Amino acid sequence: MRSRTPLTLVLVAVAGMASGLAVACGPGEPRTDAERLARGREIVDRMSAKLSSAKAFSVTTQEVRTELTASGETRQVQLSRDAVVQRPDRFYSKVSGDRDNQVWYDGIGITVVVHKEKVFSQTRAPETLDKMFDALHERYGVSTPLADYFYGSPAKALLADTTTGGWVGRESVAGQQADHLAFKDHGINWELWIPTTGDPTPLKAIDEFPDGRRLRKIEMVFTNWNFAPSIAADRFKPIVPADYEGIAMVQRARVLKNVPQD
Repeated sequence: MRSRTPLTLVLVAVAGMASGLAVACGPGEPRTDAERLARGREIVDRMSAKLSSAKAFSVTTQEVRTELTASGETRQVQLSRDAVVQRPDRFYSKVSGDRDNQVWYDGIGITVVVHKEKVFSQTRAPETLDKMFDALHERYGVSTPLADYFYGSPAKALLADTTTGGWVGRESVAGQQADHLAFKDHGINWELWIPTTGDPTPLKAIDEFPDGRRLRKIEMVFTNWNFAPSIAADRFKPIVPADYEGIAMVQRARVLKNVPQD
């Protein structure tokens, strides 16, 4: 991914320079584009195996979204999200901050409540998380980058045969050493930071959508990963206030033009 600056060396310094490069790059670090891509995929696969093996987990994200308004202006939206996943067919999400939304999925239907507008939408949904997220994207144009990490195989959701990029280097994120990955694919540039040691759960992610009609960029910081969460029996049962207005999910994007697609 990152180009190296050419160096002109006298013949007598070649051996010393080769030794210096070995030290700078570090033993076993990828040096070619192919090696960087392979290392990046390997780390994503390791993360994917950790997440897909969990029958249930919860996580908190702090998100900064860069969006385009209907008038074409750019604005930033700051959100805090608590999500709970229970495989194969349960999901809950609560968003606070600049927006106040809740989502429930119980293997039969999905309910979205937008508290600030006092509206809700309910629709039948496929029987698994993977199919539900696919349906939201295909039927309603809802694409939430965080959902990629909730699929049965996050690696398949994140990586395709056309994906380029890979391992960039190692950096410190919140005091923890992490592998920094950067990838490109059709319509998206994305980065991911995974701990170098310990559980390979995401620490931070940045997704950019250069041609996005509304969402242009989202930065996510992951905290509070819990792979043995205490889940209440009614966690995935929707709670809709009696005075909220029900609207069709497809209609919601047309009527509430300033409400994001998540």
